[in-house]
Amino acid sequence: MFEPLSDPHSDPHSDPHSDPHSDPRRDPLLRPLLSPVVRPVLRPPDAPLYVPALPARRSALDAYDRLPHRVRACVTPLWVVPPRVGRVRTMGRRPSHPLDPDPAALAAHLGSALHRIGTVQRGRPAWVDAFHVEDEVAHLVPGLRRTPAAAALRPVTGVERAVEQQTACAEAARLSGSGLGVRLFLTGLPDERLGDEVGRLLNRIAFAHCPLDLLLDLGAVVDEHRPAEKWARRALALLGPLHPWRTVVLLAGSFPPAYPADYGAPLAEAERFDWDVWHMLVDGPDRPAEHVVHGDYGADHPGSHDRPVEADGGSPWGIVRYTTERTFLLGRVPTRGPDHADAVRARAREIVHAEGFRGDRFSDGERWLLSCATGRGAEGAEGAEGVGTPGVWLRAGHIQHMAQVVRALRRRP
Repeated sequence: MFEPLSDPHSDPHSDPHSDPHSDPRRDPLLRPLLSPVVRPVLRPPDAPLYVPALPARRSALDAYDRLPHRVRACVTPLWVVPPRVGRVRTMGRRPSHPLDPDPAALAAHLGSALHRIGTVQRGRPAWVDAFHVEDEVAHLVPGLRRTPAAAALRPVTGVERAVEQQTACAEAARLSGSGLGVRLFLTGLPDERLGDEVGRLLNRIAFAHCPLDLLLDLGAVVDEHRPAEKWARRALALLGPLHPWRTVVLLAGSFPPAYPADYGAPLAEAERFDWDVWHMLVDGPDRPAEHVVHGDYGADHPGSHDRPVEADGGSPWGIVRYTTERTFLLGRVPTRGPDHADAVRARAREIVHAEGFRGDRFSDGERWLLSCATGRGAEGAEGAEGVGTPGVWLRAGHIQHMAQVVRALRRRP
């Protein structure tokens, strides 16, 4: 039987990390036992437990908002504002043309996204990456200062960003005091040039005098033979000594961009290589000196951040998904047609009867899958006959995924 993460009798204002006895550094009897030879890399008291990189879309925002308090207290998202219109883009690569043909609409899109993020965060810290809307960077500073809740949001910059964006983000961080994220996309083995670029960025934003967070992003890790761990280790060796980073996060995503063609019905399975890479880094014999926080892309693929919110049409196929200890379970279902409701329920039944399903007490994600599978209907199960829509499937997937990751990280020694 799996332990529920949403306890209706728990104190909604309690902090799961506030127990002084949970940190051996605070116990004078245990302190001498933590010799330099055997001492683990301990999590700083104010460090996040888990950082999912999520697009600021309704499905992900609602998923975070519906997490039980005990789970949400352990999750510090990296919100990415998606493009408004146009083609699918790639994070870290700037197009040579303007990002949006309508600057006023783009500014309104950014302002609306910041408002929605601030609302669901409820004053808790989170990073906000506006890479896809940075033609309107002048709106970033007032957007992050509009409400007290937004003041906890941390802007994100990087070495590939324009100088104006870097200084604007540093100014926003200086005014809010919440800190600044430096996001670096690792697409190969880093060398000294990356260290030089980060050094120049640090000099440029030094005027802000604010805490800095290092966000190392491996992007899609879909092959166990990809040398992602080596890239991350090299990046930490180069960049760790450059600054006393408040937080160091390793981001990677293994959810497939398309349904795997080499698996048959009813369910496909995809390995969680992102989870394996982080474990190899922090639990290996050459573990880094820094405490490295686990980060991923939730229950979606990294390219979901690059898809415009006003894209035309929709796919005739969608994915009902579930996260197990080591894999993603994927059920390909039609989004329309006379038999699509029966197909969705059939895939949901396969998931709830799969080994490792955690039961309806675990999170709203499991509860929705069970309700869909049994045909009882579920709160928020929009769509024909209560089987939902692609956005509902993704919301349920994000909820159960984040709850599962938090439980796994809290169980670590």
